[in-house]
Amino acid sequence: MPENEKVDSLFFATEVLMTWLALSEEFGNTPEELARLEKCRERKGELVFDQLQKTLKIPAGSDPFTVVKTLGDYLTKIGFAKFEVQKVSDTELLRDWDGSIMRPILPIVRSLGNKVFPAPSSVIFNTALRKLCNMKAERVEVPEHLKAGVTKGLEREMLRLSPIKK
Repeated sequence: MPENEKVDSLFFATEVLMTWLALSEEFGNTPEELARLEKCRERKGELVFDQLQKTLKIPAGSDPFTVVKTLGDYLTKIGFAKFEVQKVSDTELLRDWDGSIMRPILPIVRSLGNKVFPAPSSVIFNTALRKLCNMKAERVEVPEHLKAGVTKGLEREMLRLSPIKK
């Protein structure tokens, strides 16, 4: 493909989400199959992150905020979604996002019963935190005092970071 041509983002999102819908239909019928699909989603995140890391070269042991901000800035730059990241404390951060190329197709996929959603950016963020910081991120409710100040059109998530116990 010539350099100046780009793949249509709606086509890409449809391809990715419908692939996961097909996998959910075929292999998501028992708890064991659903667990395997979840494992596949996590593995996909590892594979994608490993490729991104070749470009981003985020050092192992980096501050978790730096890891999330670097990934968010990259995903914003390439047009996947718009991310803004703010550090709340050493164990909490806010991730504001919008414009995901997946958004237009989500209602269709949800209505068709996708059992395991690919969550591409979340899986990549989680993989990076695990591999580089030995941390996991859990979504928690955004406190009232932090709900204000969100740039118009963005969704705010609060992530609580904790070490992964070995």
